[in-house]
Amino acid sequence: MREIHNVMLIKGIPNYQLENSLMIYKKGQLLQIAESQQLLLKKSYTKTKIIEQLKSVIIENAANFFAEMDSNALQILANAANGTLQDVSDETLNSVQSAIESGYLFAYVINSKVTLVLPNELISSIESEPSPTKFKEERENSSLFLRQLKNARKIYGRYDLNHIVSVWNHYFTQTLTVEEATAWIKQDNSY
Repeated sequence: MREIHNVMLIKGIPNYQLENSLMIYKKGQLLQIAESQQLLLKKSYTKTKIIEQLKSVIIENAANFFAEMDSNALQILANAANGTLQDVSDETLNSVQSAIESGYLFAYVINSKVTLVLPNELISSIESEPSPTKFKEERENSSLFLRQLKNARKIYGRYDLNHIVSVWNHYFTQTLTVEEATAWIKQDNSY
């Protein structure tokens, strides 16, 4: 195994079973995945015991993890689930690095070509389309954010987007990045 841009790559033929893919990692790497899953395990545990506990936690947390990913990373995962992600770029690897580090996705190398593999047990955890409530919540949040932005412009004549995003993140549970805010602004025709 070797690493590119801190992404663990597995040499060999891709395996689509979660347990088998985890088995390829060394014990230390499994403990790192357990740490990213916030699973406290003793270093004295055998590799098999670590995998047994990791497997159940990964399957249980997969839907929540995938729900928090951006749409680009989710599309990459959907393509991996379909088996269409062979010979991926470093940029693609970087965009799904957290999924690899957390044990949700595996990067296999064959003849210097990287293939991303989403284990069969996790395929059902990916939402192919956003749920109606999630879409409605996002639409409501974007309109509320844009209203706040218009009010700031009326009061101050201009606005500092970084400051408004910072205030938003302080008061609302759905955190927002400047890039997401910029996308919302571009979608709104009044700007």
